Amino acid sequence: MLPKTVKIEDERNNKSKHFHRRIIFVTIEIALIAAYLSYKHNIINREQLSWLRRGKHDVLPRTYQQNTSSLAEQLAMDVRILCWVMTTPNNHKTKAIHVRRTWGRRCNRLLFVTSQADEDLGETLVISEVEDKYETIWAKTRLAFEQIYHKYGDDMDWFYKADDDTFAFIENMRYMLYPYSPEMPIYFGYNMKYDKDINQVYMSGGSGYVLSRESLRRFVESAIVNNTNCDILNNLQAEDVAMGQCLRAVGVSAGDSRDAHLKWRFYPFELFTALMTSYYTDDFWHFGYSYYNPRACRDCLSSYPVGFHYISPEKMYFYDYFGYEFPRMQLDDEEVLPKRLSMDEVVIPEPDNIWDIVKI
Repeated sequence: MLPKTVKIEDERNNKSKHFHRRIIFVTIEIALIAAYLSYKHNIINREQLSWLRRGKHDVLPRTYQQNTSSLAEQLAMDVRILCWVMTTPNNHKTKAIHVRRTWGRRCNRLLFVTSQADEDLGETLVISEVEDKYETIWAKTRLAFEQIYHKYGDDMDWFYKADDDTFAFIENMRYMLYPYSPEMPIYFGYNMKYDKDINQVYMSGGSGYVLSRESLRRFVESAIVNNTNCDILNNLQAEDVAMGQCLRAVGVSAGDSRDAHLKWRFYPFELFTALMTSYYTDDFWHFGYSYYNPRACRDCLSSYPVGFHYISPEKMYFYDYFGYEFPRMQLDDEEVLPKRLSMDEVVIPEPDNIWDIVKI
């Protein structure tokens, strides 16, 4: 038989356990109620956006429909983006298919550039003229853009090139591009420099880059044909660097994709690395080659981010769920589109990177 003091202590422990259980249950109930209210509040927007997820990536209609009321719907029709993803047969089932199931379905048109057709990927552009290896990426990119231009050049406004480990928020990309006419010679991505000459700018290929229709036209009709200032046939070049050289040679401007607060929209690494100041050490190569100050901090990432790199398939679903499905209580964003710009109004800031160029 237990002493009386032990019984009293046991009773106290039991009461304490019951109390903590009640706290846990109450907390769960509050969370569920909050989630329900958030879901109920956002259900109209979910229904409005659901049509973007239907079908097999057909081109969305250009003309407005009578029931078009959400900003996302309006932008999907007014800023038409063709997304093309570089992949290989070895990555079809391990990477590319997951792009199609997540962010890729929100493009106006999605196609995969590969060396073998695969019906599981939907629309594919087969390029078999070159081998599937890193050294031929520039050649494949050049051929892909050329074929895409001749097939879809008049149907789309912007052309986004990505890798099969890229993740993009297409709605945010449309919002970023809205002020710019597709007839402007301009393209966007994460601005890099490959030399101490600060005017030599290119867009990092990892998080993707997006060309206006006019930029694509100049690349295909001028840069490829007249390659005086564009070493178009040097397949040993890094694809993103070569693309920057060729676009610059035909007068295409490298736009600043940062938001109005100079926060990153494109980032050539995983999302969380843009938020953690000390994740990379000071000698990390990226710091010396970023065109703009390569800061990383809790407040450095835009509220409307666009593209990231080195994203595993598992994390693609994570990003997709928390970006589109996860219910949360929040204030509504004011649905106001930015002002349309003329080319004369486009401002591209000078570089503000104070880091010395790191020689690899």
